[in-house]
Amino acid sequence: MELKKMLEEIAVQTQLLNELLQVLERETAEMGDVNINAMNLSNRSKEELTARIAEHTPSLQKAISAQAVREGLPGSASLGMVATHIAKRGNRELIAKQQQIHRTAERVKQVAALNREIAERFASSITTSLNLITRLVNQSNVYGASGSYQQRSAGAVMINREA
Repeated sequence: MELKKMLEEIAVQTQLLNELLQVLERETAEMGDVNINAMNLSNRSKEELTARIAEHTPSLQKAISAQAVREGLPGSASLGMVATHIAKRGNRELIAKQQQIHRTAERVKQVAALNREIAERFASSITTSLNLITRLVNQSNVYGASGSYQQRSAGAVMINREA
């Protein structure tokens, strides 16, 4: 009974991670297209999914702990330990599910790291561009007393001293 419950909990967690992976992959494309509205929707989806994953995690941990105790392992045993222990008796279903959830979680980490790097580079690029524009705007051409134009900082407005 505990094994079946644990397999069901793993299936739910894997499904949630797959949904999160799809959102992250969609977000990668949205960042490449600089689609701000779509990126906002993706952020909301990510927040909802991470909340659902966080809500589900305690029930998964409880199922793993119950199965571990049933198998004679400590209640704090990891899913990998429980799966390996059960696989030694010939039941390979749990170890296959454990490997599947592990692969999905690793892929989520990779895509999230990629998206974070893209976002950081994008923010850096925008900051550099805005700094350049600010410097250009803050330098105005001023007609000097010598009869020629001089470069002076004018605080983002054009100044004509003869006016």
